[in-house]
Amino acid sequence: MTIFALSLVRPSRKSRSMKLLVELIQSLRGLVLLAALFVVPLAFAAAPKVADPARFEKVIAAYEAEDKTNALPKDATLFYGASNIRLWKSLPQRFAKEKPINRGFGGAQLSDCIHFADRVVIPYAPKTIYLNAGGNDLHAGKTPAQVLADFQTLVAKIRAALPQTQISYLCIPTSPARWNEVEQVKQANQLIADYAKADGKLGFINYFPHLLGEDGQPRTELFVADKLHFSEAGYDIVTSCIKWQKDIEAFSKQDATNAPVKGGIVFTGSSSIRRWETLAADFPQHRVLNRGFGGSELFDAVNHFDRLLLPHQPRLIVLYAGSNDLNAGKTPERVETDFRKFVALVKQKLPGTRVAYIANAGNPSRWKQVEQVRDANRRIEAITKADPQLAFINVFDAMLGPDGLPKPDIFLEDRLHMNAKGYAIWQEVLGPYLR
Repeated sequence: MTIFALSLVRPSRKSRSMKLLVELIQSLRGLVLLAALFVVPLAFAAAPKVADPARFEKVIAAYEAEDKTNALPKDATLFYGASNIRLWKSLPQRFAKEKPINRGFGGAQLSDCIHFADRVVIPYAPKTIYLNAGGNDLHAGKTPAQVLADFQTLVAKIRAALPQTQISYLCIPTSPARWNEVEQVKQANQLIADYAKADGKLGFINYFPHLLGEDGQPRTELFVADKLHFSEAGYDIVTSCIKWQKDIEAFSKQDATNAPVKGGIVFTGSSSIRRWETLAADFPQHRVLNRGFGGSELFDAVNHFDRLLLPHQPRLIVLYAGSNDLNAGKTPERVETDFRKFVALVKQKLPGTRVAYIANAGNPSRWKQVEQVRDANRRIEAITKADPQLAFINVFDAMLGPDGLPKPDIFLEDRLHMNAKGYAIWQEVLGPYLR
């Protein structure tokens, strides 16, 4: 009987297993519920807050009031977007020929740009639009895919109203203040660059690589004290990329088709180089390459050095740039500074390459600037005399007549660019420096 009684109170192995299984399931349910308490709020916290465009109503209304009192230029160039547009004070001087309109509003996201396009984009019917927005979107928690989608929406809206307008996207810049977001920035830029390439008509201005130093970090001198917005040095880079990216890409395509021959002579600089159509014939004993891009300034040769000159590993670089700088309002001191930067790049990346600087020429069209031209020439000549790796080629004096004025018969009708007689003078003066 005792044994029978004990068998009644002792649970079977099967019942004990079932009990343990029930307890395990209950425990797992508890863990799931506990996890939900944490995960669900995190999911809601990660969702970006929807930006209310009403926060910019006063800014947009002010632009509209300005439009009523100031006649808008026809076929203008519109710069549209966030604070790096709004804060660009030197924009009118940098793009004077393009008739720029600045319609930036600080903190703007692409959704804001879409919302206000009917009021401060479409009414202007601009010839070209440069858009800078997307960084604030990423900072607010939007994904690169959402940035692309909003850009596509804006493009569709503008094209529906202005099918002839050229749209170019200014890449999202990196900055010291938002360096922790750099991977998202890269992804968004790549998505938009790919979309622009596939579209075939959209432009994508990529100055991102130019903002980084040799260490791969943002160059601090390109930003103001907040480490977020561009300094004038930063705007130098943006300007140079906007103006010359197509030319530099064309040079790169030529280099891809015809592999650069190292050890030759590369001529680079502004339009007097670009227009020298007989360059190779004028110096048949040398391997010369023309890499001039008309209208460029000395800083542009600095900014695009890696793609413009580095692939060719030349024994000699012949540089003509500086006069457009002076004409744009830069000082002879600034021309000297940019020349020093150019020389520093040569010494760092092409230490065995010589540099021959062609003096800024006097011409009838810009003769009122002659004292600044002479000052810039004196400064650069002094630098070259102190360094055997450098040379100064004085074409200035050779282009003057007995009266001390530019020879009138060596220029085209624009009184700025040379004709064949002018290039014959350059050929004679430059020849000894190419050996």
